[in-house]
Order: sequence, then structure tokens, then C-alpha cells
Amino acid sequence: MITLNLLKEEKKRQSDDYLIESADIPFQTEEGKKQKLSVVNHEVLVGYAMEQTGNADTSWNMAITYCFHRMPRARHFFPESAVLIVLGLFAGFTIYEMWTVDLYLHPDLFFLYLLPPIVLEAGYFMPNKAFISNITTISLFAVAGTVINIFLTSCFIFACQNFYDFNITIVDTLLFSTVISAVDPVAVLSVFEEIHVNKLLYITVFGESLLNDAVTVVLYHSFHSMVRIGQAHLIYQDYTMSMMNFFLVSGGGILVGVVFAVLAALGVKWSANVSVLQPIICITVPYMAYLCSEIVHVSGILGIVVCGICMKSYVTGSMEERADITVKYTLKTLSSCCEAVIFVFLGFSIFSKDHTWDIGFAIVTVITCFAARFLVVFILSWIANKWRMQKISLRDQTIMAFGGLRGAICFGLVLTIDGEVVPAKPIMISTTLIVIVFTVFIQGTMIKPLVSFLNVKIDSTYDKSLFESCMEHCFEDAMCGVEAIIGTHGQYYWKNKVDKWNTQFLEPALTRQDMNRGRRLVKKLTDMTTDEQRVALLHDDVVELDP
Repeated sequence: MITLNLLKEEKKRQSDDYLIESADIPFQTEEGKKQKLSVVNHEVLVGYAMEQTGNADTSWNMAITYCFHRMPRARHFFPESAVLIVLGLFAGFTIYEMWTVDLYLHPDLFFLYLLPPIVLEAGYFMPNKAFISNITTISLFAVAGTVINIFLTSCFIFACQNFYDFNITIVDTLLFSTVISAVDPVAVLSVFEEIHVNKLLYITVFGESLLNDAVTVVLYHSFHSMVRIGQAHLIYQDYTMSMMNFFLVSGGGILVGVVFAVLAALGVKWSANVSVLQPIICITVPYMAYLCSEIVHVSGILGIVVCGICMKSYVTGSMEERADITVKYTLKTLSSCCEAVIFVFLGFSIFSKDHTWDIGFAIVTVITCFAARFLVVFILSWIANKWRMQKISLRDQTIMAFGGLRGAICFGLVLTIDGEVVPAKPIMISTTLIVIVFTVFIQGTMIKPLVSFLNVKIDSTYDKSLFESCMEHCFEDAMCGVEAIIGTHGQYYWKNKVDKWNTQFLEPALTRQDMNRGRRLVKKLTDMTTDEQRVALLHDDVVELDP
């Protein structure tokens, strides 16, 4: 590996006390001081980590993850993210004791390589029908809820500054509140999938967390530019420009995502004779959407999420079954690997000796995050229930509030803060790690017992029969007719309009074989028949093997 060879040559040219400088945490080494390693770029980080730990760390990661999934009792109490953080703690302790170095996750490695597969997998496997049906409620929690959460957290942290050992401005608190408002409910969603909670709770938490990350990143860049200007130099136009920038960046990300979704659908359609290219197109085109969004300074997360959501309905109509399976398992594998790497590096960072602690600031932050999350969820649920036919129950609201875990986005954003304009950056990094550990280990381990204790409504796990699917379509058409008779344009009216426009124009242009209702029902019947035949064959084999 070229990076390893360069590192070895560099170490030979230098003395035993060597230095690899970083743009964020510069320091010098002297004789008798412990050696420090801070990453200049991701190649140096990966190369040095592999040189020091070899493939053993990766093997241990896979082995521990496998053992964790083979132990039902451990899975019942601890989320996988908590286990990976503990693995990072042990690995960081070993590396520090043997080589006395600290490993840091560089923001470029996080935002360019680790984050895109995670959000693409979330967008691609988003239940589109449930997401569109609840888009108003999801947007309310993701946009209004995030903004209110940021301002509540900021005001409370700034009001309690007498308990801190340092001075902090209101703009700095807004920036830090934006960082710790990014929700990452990986552990919560895994519990939801395991116990099959109701669809409303699942899609609300799933959609809110996905859009929350995009909103948080956009607001982070706006507040970071205000911090660079300085609180004393801010004028009225700066605040209005930040608001305009929020809508422009968000809208630009959505537009880029739609454009690249069309390109992905056309690419898969035209490569029907070369099925090997279809999985490559489905993975690389959304990543290009993310990179192009970042190049033109719009939301890359929104770009790749929208691209994944929009392209799925069209690429599946043009791909062969083998290519479709390849895309699904590749995205799942990439997402799981990236999440594992991030949480392991979280463990590395927790063990790092380069922390600046402020107990008062940490306690106030943890309490504020917990209280603000509950307050915002209950208020917005009360507002949403004003127009919803299917109300969000108090039990579901409690689980939604308790499921506000922090994770990868928080960790990545806090590392990108400019330490020259925010002197409290080391304290913010340490406090962010405390918030992540508290939410993952305390809230993450309590979420499953809490779901059982509150007796949250569980969704039925059976597959719909062909008759039920037909009746569902008939019900939607009947409701559309009722809305037309009474003269209102409700959700069924607009859904019918969009379905007709999609069937007449989009599917013929973007797919090799448009999946209308008739073809969907035929495909469902074929799948059901195939499953029944497979079960019958397996049953016959078992009967023959029995003595």
C-alpha cells in the first residue's frame, strides 16, 4: 500500500518524536512528551491505522458483531451501536498503551465516504407510500421541530452560563445546539423492526430522523457563517440571508436529487442488455448527486436522499431480479460497515487524552437535550393531531421523544467547527461525546423495555392477500370519488392525480416495463405462488427425511 510506504519513509527521516500536523489541532512534540497523531487527511488516517492494527481490528469488529447477533440476551438489552462504541474503547486503549497515539476521524473521511452510503440506504429503503401519506407530519417534526429544538436548547444553555468555567456567546450556543440536535435513531429503528411497531410510529421516526439530518446540516452551515462574521458585526441582513439560504440550499438539494434520479432511471433502462452495469449505476449515480450538491453548495444529504427515494420506483421496473438483489444487499452491507466504522471511531475519541471537560456544561447540555426533545414532540404532536384522522397516541409520543438518540451526524459536525473562531471547540467535542454516550447507552438500552412496558401498538406481520390488495385499491378509488362528489381536493384526489400522471408520462419514459396496478397484482400472485411451491417442496423434503 502506497500510503503505508510513505508513512514508513517519513518515520525513517524523522526522529523518534515525530509530528503529523492537523489543521484543527496543531501541536508540537518535545523529548519526554507523549507522541500524538492527528490526521491531516483520510489517507494518512487509514494508512496509519492499518499499519498499527493491521487487519486484526477489522476481524475483531466482524467477530464481535457476529457474536452480538448470535446472543439474543445481549440484543435484548444493548443496541449494536453501544457494542461498537465499547469495541472502539478497547481498541483505543490498546493502541494508546502500545503506541501512545490518538486516532481522530477526519471530517472529510466522514462526510465524503462514510455518511453517503448510510443516508442512501435509508432513502432507498424508505417506504414511499407511508412516507408520502405522512409527509406533512414528518415535515412538521423534521423542520419546525428541529428549529424549535435548536432555539430552546440554545436559550437554556446560554441562560445557564454562570455554571460554566468559560464564556460562550449566543451565536456559539446556536451553533452547538444545531450540532447536538441531529438525531440518529439507528438503535431505535432496529428495535422497531424487531418487535414490529405500528407503521405510523415507525415511518414518523424514520422520516423525521432522515430529514432532520439534512435540516441540521443546512442550519449548521448558516450559523457557522454567522460565527465567522462575529456576533458584534452581525446586522439585520445577515439573519434574513441565513433564512433565505436555508430555503435555497434545501430546494437546491431536492432539485439535484430529482435530476440525478431521472438520470439513474434512464441509465438502468438503457443498460437492460448489460445487467452488470445496473447495480453500479444505482450506487454511483446517487453518490454523484451527493458530490455535485456539495460542489454547488446545496444540501448533499437531501440530494442523495431524494435521489434514492425517487429512483427506487423506476429502477426496480427495469432491473432483473439478480441486479435488484445485488443493489439491496450492497447498500445494506455498505451502510452497516460505515456505521460500524463511525461508532468504533467514537470509541477511539472517547478514550482520547486530548479532552477538555466542563462538568457543568455537560450536565446542562444533557438535561436540556432530553427535556427539549420531550417538549417539542408533545407540542407538535398536539398540533398534528388537530388535522390527522389517525391520531398520534400518547404512548407513541413518549417513544418518539425517548428515541431521540444522537450519533454519527453530531460527531461529524462538531469536528468541522473552526477552532480559531470558536475557542470552546474542545469543550464542545467532549460534551458532544458525552451526549452521544448518554443517549446510546441509557436511552438506547431502555427503549425496548419501554415499548413493552407502555404496550405500544404492534403492527401485524402477515402479508396481504391478493383480495386485500384489490380491496385496498378499490377503497382508494371510492374515497377519491367521494371527495369529488363533495367538492373537496383531499389526499386521495391528489394521489389519484399523481398516479395518473406517473402512469401516463413518467413510467413509460423512465422504465422498461411500467408497473401499473394490473402488473403489480400479477407479480404479487406470481410471488405468492412461488412461495407456496417452495414451502410445499421443503415440507415434502422434510417428510421424506423423517424415519
